[in-house]
Amino acid sequence: MVRNLLFALGTLGFLLAGCTPAQPDTTPPTVTISQPQDGTTLNTNQTTIQGSAQDNVRVTRITYQLNGSSEQNLTITPGPTVNFSFQVTLQQGNNTLTVNAYDEAGNKGSKTITLTYDPTAVHTLRGTVVQEYAGSPVRGGTVRLYRGTVLVASATTDTDGNFVFSTLPPGTYRLEAQKSGMAGSVMEGIRVPEMSSVSLIQKPAFDASLTTTPPTLRITQDGNQPLEGQTFTDAIPFRIQVDTGQDYVRPMRYIYVALGRTPGSAFIANSATWTRRIFSDTEDTGNQTLSGSNVAGFGSAAGETVYLEVVAYDFNQNRSHYLVPLTFKNTSPTQNNAVSAPTGVAATAITLTQAVGFYEAKAPAAFRVPVAKGEMGELTLDPQAVPDGSNLYVEVRWCYTASAVPFAFDIERSTDGTNWQKVGTVGGARSSSCPSAPLNRPFFFRDASPDLTPGQTYYYRVVARGTNAVPSASSSTTPLPPFFAPLLSPADESRGIGLRPDFMVGHPQLAAGADGAAYNMVLWDTLTGDAVAWQTPAGYTLQVEFGTPDNGIPSGEALVYGFDPTANRVVVFTDTAGIQDPTKPNRVPVNVAQGTVTLPYNFDGLAQLPALQTLRTYAWQLYVSYAYKYNPAEGYRISAYSVQTWPSSTSFIRISRPGTQVFEFTTGQ
Repeated sequence: MVRNLLFALGTLGFLLAGCTPAQPDTTPPTVTISQPQDGTTLNTNQTTIQGSAQDNVRVTRITYQLNGSSEQNLTITPGPTVNFSFQVTLQQGNNTLTVNAYDEAGNKGSKTITLTYDPTAVHTLRGTVVQEYAGSPVRGGTVRLYRGTVLVASATTDTDGNFVFSTLPPGTYRLEAQKSGMAGSVMEGIRVPEMSSVSLIQKPAFDASLTTTPPTLRITQDGNQPLEGQTFTDAIPFRIQVDTGQDYVRPMRYIYVALGRTPGSAFIANSATWTRRIFSDTEDTGNQTLSGSNVAGFGSAAGETVYLEVVAYDFNQNRSHYLVPLTFKNTSPTQNNAVSAPTGVAATAITLTQAVGFYEAKAPAAFRVPVAKGEMGELTLDPQAVPDGSNLYVEVRWCYTASAVPFAFDIERSTDGTNWQKVGTVGGARSSSCPSAPLNRPFFFRDASPDLTPGQTYYYRVVARGTNAVPSASSSTTPLPPFFAPLLSPADESRGIGLRPDFMVGHPQLAAGADGAAYNMVLWDTLTGDAVAWQTPAGYTLQVEFGTPDNGIPSGEALVYGFDPTANRVVVFTDTAGIQDPTKPNRVPVNVAQGTVTLPYNFDGLAQLPALQTLRTYAWQLYVSYAYKYNPAEGYRISAYSVQTWPSSTSFIRISRPGTQVFEFTTGQ
C-alpha cells in the first residue's frame, strides 16, 4: 500500500510540474516510390529508382533489396523527409524491389514494387491535337517527343489531328506541338507505358507575331520543397510559379490546378461535389492547398498514386500542361460504406457554336442590347463560362438516394455500350429526392474531353464506390455539330422597310442532324436604345421542327409551337401536316425545302403590336437560337443541344451573345 501511495504521489508531482511521461515512438516511416511505377515493363536492365521516405520524427537510414537480396544501404542526410535516387540492375523476367526506411527508434517502413525486364519490350503512344472549336483537329502540325532534353521522335498530325509514336522504351516524356498561326502547347510528365494515349489542346495564337513558347512552371509545395513523388494525407500543399527567366507572353491569363483531371473552366468541369482552383492574371499562386471538395473521391486510406494536373495559359494562348505524380492518403470514413447503384443517369451533349462569345456582362440588366452593331457593353472574359479546349461537352446528371453515402462517383464513357473507360471522378454524396427533369437532378459531371466528336454516339454510366463498386444503368447522347441560324430579311442596312415587317431566319435543322430548333428575337430602336418588343409575343420561344424519324413529324412537313406562360399551355402556330391541329394553321410560315422560318411582326390571332415609326432605324437579332435532338430510347428527352445563343447566363448553359448577328434596317414612309 505504501509503495502504491508513493507511486501515486510521485505521479501527482510529475503532473503538477506540467510534464507527462515520455511516450515511445512507434510510428514507422512511410516510403513512396515515384519512378518507375509498380508493374512497369522495361526494355533495359538498368533503371533508376526515385522516391522519398517520411517520418514523424526523423528518417535515419534507407536500404533496398532486389529479389530478396540482403539490404543495401543508401547514403542519405537524415531528416523528417528524405529523397532518394539509386540505380539497380534487373534480371530478365520479373523482379521484386523493396525500399526500407528506419527511424531513430528502429521503426521500419517498406514499399515493394514489381518490375519486369524484357529486352524486346517497346510501347506505343498515340495522341490527338485539337483546338477549342467543338474539338476541331489541328491538321498538319508538328509534334515532337522528348525524353529529358533528348529529342526522341517527331510526327505530323493527320487530317484528324492524330499522331503515333511507336517503339518507345518506358520512361517519362515531354510532348510539344507547334504550327504556324497556332499558339504553342506542351505536356510534361507523360508516363509510358502507364499512359498509352494523350490529347493536346492547341489554340490559335492571339498574335502570330509573338512568341509561341509555352510558359515554364515551377511546381513545389511551398516554393522550395518538392511536390512530385511525395506523400500527403487529406490535403495537398502546392505553389505554382512561372519561371520569369524563360520565354512567354505577359500577362499570364490563367493557371488551373486540379487533382486527377485536366484543369480548365470551373463552370464546364466542376460538379456538385467537387471544385478546382483557378488563378488569373498572376505569375505566382503563393502557398495554396487542395483539400475538402478539391480532393473528394481521390486517394485511399493506404495511399494511392494520383496526378496533380496544372495548366497555364499566357496572353498569346500558349499552353503548358504538367502531370505531377504523388501519393495521396484519404481518411474519409465513407470508404467503409457498402453502396448502391446511382439512379436517373442522363447524359446531355452541349455544343456551343463559334459565333458565341464566352463572356459575362457586368451590368445586371434583365437583358442587354448592343451599344454598337455586333458588340455588347460592359463585357469581360469570364473563365467560369468557357470550356477549356473545346466548346463541346457532355453534362451527365444523376441521383443517389440510398442511405449509405459513397466515397466517390466514377463517371465512365463508352462508344459501344460494352467497353467502358473512366473519364472522371467526383466526391460521393446523397440526396433524398430525384427530380423528374434530368437537368434538375442533384449530381453532375461535365465531360469536356477534347476528343468528343459531333455525330458519334456516347454512352455514360456512373459507378458508386465505397467498400464495393456498383454501376448505374447507362444513358446515351449524340452530340450535334455547331448550329448557326443566319438572319435573312430584312437585310442588313436595308431601307424602305414596311412598318409591320416579317423577319426571315435560316433554319438549318436538317443539315445539322437535329430534330428541331428554338428561336426568340429582340427588336430595338437604335435612336433611343429602347427595346420595341420581343418578336415572339408574351415571351414565346418558338420550337420549329421539320420532319425527322425521331420527332414524329412526316418528312417534308413542319410543326411550329411555343409555350404560353400566361395560359400555362402549348400553342400551335403552324402545323403543315395537321398532326396536332387538324385546321393546319400557318401563322409562322416555313419553307422546308429552303430551310427557312418567317417570324411575322404581328401573329395572326394574337395581341397586335403597334406599327414601327416611319423613317426610323431599327436593329434585330436572335436572342434565343439553338438546335436540339431527341433520344427515343429514353422517353424522347432532349439529349443534345447545339447552342448559337442561349436565353440566360444563369442556367446550366452560361454564355452571352456578343457574337450573334445584328441587322439594321430603316423603315420607309
